[in-house]
Order: sequence, then C-alpha cells, then structure tokens
Amino acid sequence: MMEQSRQEHHRMELIYSHPSGVDELYCPTCGRRILIQWPPDYKKTILEVGDEYATHSGGKGGLEISAPQIAQQPEQSAQDTDRLDQWEKLLDQMDFKDHWSGDT
Repeated sequence: MMEQSRQEHHRMELIYSHPSGVDELYCPTCGRRILIQWPPDYKKTILEVGDEYATHSGGKGGLEISAPQIAQQPEQSAQDTDRLDQWEKLLDQMDFKDHWSGDT
C-alpha cells in the first residue's frame, strides 16, 4: 500500500455542468474524468480512470470532493467513558445481536 504522504495530489477541473445537474470533472494531470451528482442524491461515475494511485479533489460552489482524511481520535475523558458506558449497557439490554442475525 502506498503511503499517503508520497501520493501525488491532482486537482480536477469542472468542464461541464449537464442540464440534469450532473457535473463533469477532468484531471489535466492524468486524464481522469468523472461525473458527479451532488447531494442529497450523491453519486460518482468514473468515465476515465486516470491515475488510480493519486488523490484527486475538485468541486464547485463551495462543495468539494477529496480523499478521506485519517486522524487519530483524541483520548476519552472519564466523563465521556461514563456516558458511553451508560449507552453500552442500554444497548446490551436491547439484545441487538439476535435482532440483526434474524433470530427473533
């Protein structure tokens, strides 16, 4: 697996807004082309793959797509742990394991 810090980053450009509301974005660096339907019915369709190992970002009107960011969770405080313990006890009482396995 390639390290995130060594990945190339490419910026995609909006090349066409279709009448349906779907936008076509193009990466001038590697030739990647995608169609984006923005939220609430988000959908991405890849037309040309381009460089699959590079991260890509792009967008319009304040909305932008980019690679997910991975961050370490901060340490939980004792107060957070107490609150989570209460929820865990409640969920254990509800017996979700049988519900999701279909053994009701």
